[in-house]
Amino acid sequence: MLRKLNHAVAIAWLLGVSIILRAMPAFAESQTVEEMLSLLGMDRGQIAELAQGQPVAFALDEISTDELAMGIVWYLPVSLVKVAEQLRQDNPDPLDVDVTAYGLLTEHGGAASFASAVLSRAEAGALLDTEPGDEFNLSASEIDSFKTLRQISPEAIEDAVLQHYREVLFQRFEAYRRGGTYAIAPYVREGNRDSRPSLELRQAANASVVLARYFPALYKAWLDYPKPLPPGADEAFPWVEKKVEGRPAVILRHRISTDWNGGVLSLTREFYAPHSYNSSQWITGCLAYRDGTVVFQQVRSYTDQVGGIASDVKHIIGRQILKDKMLKSFKRLCGVLGQCQ
Repeated sequence: MLRKLNHAVAIAWLLGVSIILRAMPAFAESQTVEEMLSLLGMDRGQIAELAQGQPVAFALDEISTDELAMGIVWYLPVSLVKVAEQLRQDNPDPLDVDVTAYGLLTEHGGAASFASAVLSRAEAGALLDTEPGDEFNLSASEIDSFKTLRQISPEAIEDAVLQHYREVLFQRFEAYRRGGTYAIAPYVREGNRDSRPSLELRQAANASVVLARYFPALYKAWLDYPKPLPPGADEAFPWVEKKVEGRPAVILRHRISTDWNGGVLSLTREFYAPHSYNSSQWITGCLAYRDGTVVFQQVRSYTDQVGGIASDVKHIIGRQILKDKMLKSFKRLCGVLGQCQ
């Protein structure tokens, strides 16, 4: 009888603890989320600003002279389920803006994967005559391959350049899929210089403190891709076409997503951009916070345009441009969720 009584008391105590824990998760969860926000780079004052219902943007530490790094966090009075549903979309990225065409790359898709990607006559002509420099992001062998097309008849040259351009893009995808960042060919510049997105993207991955803290297995896989991803992580290879500095650009991406306490964490790596910047990485996620959801993003982008003379001024301007783009992306998300003020 005593044993049964003790057993009943123990069950009642455990149920009581369970009820108490269910009744007060907000404080514990908020504490955890605020710890994560600190790791993202926010200070206490910026975390407090979230209650005002506006996105909070902040600069991140930059490691190299060609890097622009920003973070943004937004608290939305929307359920985590609704926000996570939007962020799980792969193609196009739900925070992307100004996309004119897009698709998904697969191992056997070939150059036909870019059937909807186009080139203007001016861009096709420029590719045909391109030289080492910053007009296009191409390797030395890619530049030489376009020069071989000059013998084609004027009537067929534009279509030939477009087809070859699509082939170069798919070759870039194949190389990355086989060898990860190590297989990304450098961009040849004037004066026998190279820009190396392979180094930039590994630098960005190494700087992912939140990823290393909460997802160590995924962090290692991100660094060492194409080693296998941990269970529960899904990947996709989207491409998008958009205007960058007034010129069309087909951008190749690698995206990995995984669930996180009912929310989602997404890693995106732009391993090829045809001009204007070299590469980019962003980490996007959402978690339950207070009575709604906190959405966050870290972006590290690399461009030769912020180096050299007046680099400090160029970085200030570049960060503002990056911040404006991130705000525009988050406004798009809140519009989809019906929460824009």
